[in-house]
Amino acid sequence: MKLSDADRTPPSDWIPRENMRPVEAAWYTGISTSKLAKLRMMENREDGPRFVKISGCVIYKRSDLDDWIDRHAVNE
Repeated sequence: MKLSDADRTPPSDWIPRENMRPVEAAWYTGISTSKLAKLRMMENREDGPRFVKISGCVIYKRSDLDDWIDRHAVNE
């Protein structure tokens, strides 16, 4: 499934919530939904952000996304 331009760019009034679905998590992190999906695959889970799966729905906590981003900070 190809994302429309609307899926790639958050609406101007969008405010990140504490719990986000993959499209919102993609907006928040700047990483594509496709890349987030690949990071959820069993062999890549150690590299990706934590997520919760409830009744087949994937949910990312904003704090987990922030922690994941911070772990990838590069010090020069």
